[in-house]
Amino acid sequence: MKGKKTMKNKISGKIVALLLTLIIVATSGMPLYAKETGDKANSFRYENGQPIIESIPFADVFSSAWKKVAGKYRSSNGFVIRDAVAKGIDVSHNQGVIDWKRVKADGVDFAIIRCGFGMNQINQDDTQWFNNVKGCEQNNIPYGVYLYSYADTIAKAKSEAAHVLRLVKGHRLSYPIYYDLEDNYILNHTTAKQRQKIAETFTSIIKKAGYSVGIFAPKSWFEKELPIAAFNKWDKWVAHWNTKCTYQGNYQMWQATNKGNISGIIGPVDINFLMLPKTNINLKLSSKKKVQVSWNQKSKGIKIQIFYSTKKNKGYKKAATINSSKGKATVKKLKSKKKYYFKVRCSKTVKGHTYYSAYSKIKSIKIK
Repeated sequence: MKGKKTMKNKISGKIVALLLTLIIVATSGMPLYAKETGDKANSFRYENGQPIIESIPFADVFSSAWKKVAGKYRSSNGFVIRDAVAKGIDVSHNQGVIDWKRVKADGVDFAIIRCGFGMNQINQDDTQWFNNVKGCEQNNIPYGVYLYSYADTIAKAKSEAAHVLRLVKGHRLSYPIYYDLEDNYILNHTTAKQRQKIAETFTSIIKKAGYSVGIFAPKSWFEKELPIAAFNKWDKWVAHWNTKCTYQGNYQMWQATNKGNISGIIGPVDINFLMLPKTNINLKLSSKKKVQVSWNQKSKGIKIQIFYSTKKNKGYKKAATINSSKGKATVKKLKSKKKYYFKVRCSKTVKGHTYYSAYSKIKSIKIK
């Protein structure tokens, strides 16, 4: 009898626990499918939710590693990082409590903050999210957001988008909301086409809410696991821990190392660079006294500044500043029988500060 009573008590206990779970889910507004097991990230940089600890290469301990020297950002080997115009960090609860005043004083231009992981559950919010946002806002540090994804279905992608929007409400972001696609679970449970649909679902919800959106992934994913044509329509944040990023596609952000040393943060932190690549231009006469300038760099949030002169090495005037997504622009009221020289550069404005790329190669054309 005692054994049967104990068994009944165990069964009753399980029923009560199940009922409590259903009540919590119902009152929180979360669908049942949103139940997850917690932050158990496994990827190129995590093992069971913990950052993978590696030895620090000798080069990364140099005082100039990943810093600005003589106006140029330097890699761990001391070489200039071509096209890098701003330096940032990405952070989560793994960095603990951060002294953001010291971070800014150490030359950090921006931050990308993890808001959480997985679907829209309060227990999957990043525990340092609000502290990190507050620190950036109080110290006037421009910031963006990322969510670590576990989505292998459209329904989960919708819940992950809702997760982000719940947390960013009331905050003004200067950088995009990034969808972090790196976990091995996604790779093992989805096809490339499914990943595309999942990303399209998440990004469309974020864009509809009025935010800029991008995709974070390791270089190998962008090259092999994510459909190239589809993912070119979003800003790319590429992780490639190396002295330079060798990804051949267009990208706007480079995660260069996970071994950065920043004042105000205990332990290593990821270092990122905002990249404004030098663009190439083509010229053609569109009609009398008009030249059409076209370019290959077409990214949302980046503008093209067009300059022209009748002399190759001086006297340039700015003809226009136009969204790079336009792909081309026409310069009018030029003089007949004159040879004109053209060059362009990319620009991006973040929280009142404008960053500029290097100029394109100069090209010339003669007006008939």
